Amino acid sequence: MAAAELVVIGENDRVELLVAAQAVAIAADCPERAVLVITLAGASPPRRRWAAPASAAAARYCERLTDDGLVASARGRLVTTTCDGEGAVASAERLIAVSQLPVVVAVLRPRDADVDALIVGARRTTVARSNDAELDRLAVGQLTQLGANAELLEVPSAAAARVAAAGLGWRWLARAGGQASVELIAAIPVLLAVTLAAAQLLAAGLCRELAAEAAGAGAAALLQSRDPQAAARRALPGWSRGQLRITRRGRELRVAISPPSLLPGLGRLLSVEARASAGPPA
Repeated sequence: MAAAELVVIGENDRVELLVAAQAVAIAADCPERAVLVITLAGASPPRRRWAAPASAAAARYCERLTDDGLVASARGRLVTTTCDGEGAVASAERLIAVSQLPVVVAVLRPRDADVDALIVGARRTTVARSNDAELDRLAVGQLTQLGANAELLEVPSAAAARVAAAGLGWRWLARAGGQASVELIAAIPVLLAVTLAAAQLLAAGLCRELAAEAAGAGAAALLQSRDPQAAARRALPGWSRGQLRITRRGRELRVAISPPSLLPGLGRLLSVEARASAGPPA
């Protein structure tokens, strides 16, 4: 008989945070790149969270469940459905038996004999760590005595949980309570800032080359008794002309260009200037 890949139990709010993190970690390693999440709901329905666009595999499987008359939704790599009321566990077992995807079960209802049978049949069972270490130890001990392959896991932090709940994430979400993902998310602004700074410096270097070329064109125009400022402008691409300042002092031409900038005022700070002289009058 087919078995659930994982059953997650514990306090309801913690189970919901942990189950998505575990599910996206499993999805990262399975060929289908999608996981079915079955929620055994009690009095309170599972929370609705922001959902990422469904992957192709998740969307196909969700459509299949819908065609079979089930209420299902897909977000990222996760396909989710809820079993509640009388016969909830039996419904979940039928889904597990015919599922073509790995199945993670979130238990949001009190344990009974049916739930315990589902837990024992699963490949793994995870207890979401609570604030009571003694209760956690007892829960894992009871499950182990039942014959379940039980372990205790830390609940992901809020940032990692939001990413996982959307159906997105990396296999690191399941490790150390999602700490690696949190570190990655925290590093994104730094990486973005470094990338923007590098792009800004490259733009400034390009503008320096353009300014030198424009100044040389203007100086050549002076030697030929033509308009040096017009010649300098013609030597530049159109996008740079709005950031251009040209000044003439006798036979010397100065061309200053401010590079494009995403931050107001930064372009002026990185403004570059080039000079060229037409030499003494003939």
